[in-house]
Amino acid sequence: KLASLLTSYHSNRSTAASSTIPVGASSVFLHIVFLLVSSIQKNQLRRNNTSDKSSLRAQIQISQPKIYQYKMIIRVRTNIGIWRVTITSTPSSITTQTILDTIAQTRPHVVYEAPLSLDPKCSEPIDTSRPLCEQHGVQMRDGLMIYCKVDSSTCAENIVGSNNGNTNDTNMSTTTGASEPSSSSTITKRIIAKDGTIKLIHTTDTDPSNNKSELGFRKGLMPLRDIKKSWTLNEFTAMDDKYNFKIKRQESSFVGVEGLHLESGAVESFQNYLRRFQFRQQRFGYLYGRFVEEEEDVKEEEEEDRSHLRQGWGARMPQKNESKVKKNKKVIVEAIYEPPQEADADAAEGFVMLEDDQEENVEQVASLLGLRKVGWIVGQPPRETGFQFSAAEVIMAAELQLECAQGVEETPFVTVRCTVGDEGNVIVEAFQVSLQCMEMVAEEALDIGPNPGFCYVNETFTAIQEGKPSPTVENNFFLTLVPIHGYQSDMFVTQFPFVNRPFDDRQQTHDEMKRQLTKSGQAGWTFIDLLSDFALLLYLCKFLDVSQDMPKICESVKDREVLLDDGYKIIISSMAGMDGSY
Repeated sequence: KLASLLTSYHSNRSTAASSTIPVGASSVFLHIVFLLVSSIQKNQLRRNNTSDKSSLRAQIQISQPKIYQYKMIIRVRTNIGIWRVTITSTPSSITTQTILDTIAQTRPHVVYEAPLSLDPKCSEPIDTSRPLCEQHGVQMRDGLMIYCKVDSSTCAENIVGSNNGNTNDTNMSTTTGASEPSSSSTITKRIIAKDGTIKLIHTTDTDPSNNKSELGFRKGLMPLRDIKKSWTLNEFTAMDDKYNFKIKRQESSFVGVEGLHLESGAVESFQNYLRRFQFRQQRFGYLYGRFVEEEEDVKEEEEEDRSHLRQGWGARMPQKNESKVKKNKKVIVEAIYEPPQEADADAAEGFVMLEDDQEENVEQVASLLGLRKVGWIVGQPPRETGFQFSAAEVIMAAELQLECAQGVEETPFVTVRCTVGDEGNVIVEAFQVSLQCMEMVAEEALDIGPNPGFCYVNETFTAIQEGKPSPTVENNFFLTLVPIHGYQSDMFVTQFPFVNRPFDDRQQTHDEMKRQLTKSGQAGWTFIDLLSDFALLLYLCKFLDVSQDMPKICESVKDREVLLDDGYKIIISSMAGMDGSY
């Protein structure tokens, strides 16, 4: 150190010369000591400053507490998979709205069919007025499972521009490689990803034929591995057969040999209204009547006795199997009701059904009269030969048969078409759709396409015709003919104007009711005979109590031996403006 100080002394001699220390040997030594002491003091001061800074940092770290960010993963099990929702709030502040808002960040259009619940059946909805931690039976922990049901068509994940990662599905994972749209000309469309999930992506390709995205087991379905981890050949074949339909024609309908008996007055009134528009507007109505059943003996069938009962030299005795089954001998139509509707040439059916405020009254009055909905009738414009029904009409007929049978079961529910021929003659025919058509409609396997003469097969399903897959099925393959007969009702008359008929010459009014009821006592008409008009009874429902008054009136209409109370005759006559003669 002294040597280094001497070197420093010689280098700083000019500085030393300007100091107050005298020049000489002793002065040199003293100056060296002076520099040594100064250097020691500087080093000590530097060490003190360093230790002070370290202690200051330690004090700051002790005085400032650590700030933690709470993160909790909640699993939401839906009917299409499990969603993992990451919540950054404290557990005590998490509510159902917090979970819904977090889900909406990546699935903004999801529609909930059942609310967030604590049980898989969604029968115990979570109380939205309290935090999640205060719900009965809830233990706030990472990975908490809650349940809900959603509309699968609204759960497309908007992965474009969403990097927060708030949701992450086990069965609906985010695809990689999605990028922001490069220009304003991009469009948004839904695709089916490799794992079978529905995604919302941006693309500039408007041609759907260029979509090379891989599909699941079938288009619109999940991959096999997501359905089940391992499959045998028999299991796969059974699974695939659920989506295959071997198209075959049904030879006969579910109606007996006597077919359909259609009330002449009701169908004539329907035809006359169609003539006002030259049959250019389509229209429909519901047929109310009865299914007449009878027991028919089944032919005796000989079956081999497989229990090895023998007689004589080993001769097998034929077994006779005798049984009786109920078969609908005929369908009787007593009346027609036309619900509110608007003709629309752009609609697939040719009309638009409107909300019906009288639907409950119609069903109740029909039930009081011993009637039920046994079919429907549709008025059609002239069509080319062989074109019976459009695809929309076939699908609607199948839906109505499914409703009547309460499932894919045999039913005598009929479909009647009313149109005009080339020579102006009115054509009335009755049909049914096959059981296979009902099954395909129930599975939503049939769609409406550009050609109305064919039903288009949904891409998830396969229709096999003549051993080959076919994208369409001709409508006539689904139709079976029902014999039709004219019929004069012994219960009803058809004289009162029909409801829901715009631009008709006659409308339902009290004057029309008076015109009809004043015939009482003339030409053999009685008051109850003229009152037995299905359209008139429905008109009375607007003014009389359906549950108190109409049952008594309908009982007299149904059974003429039950006399109508004079009080009701007076009330109805007063409504019609009659002079008390009835």
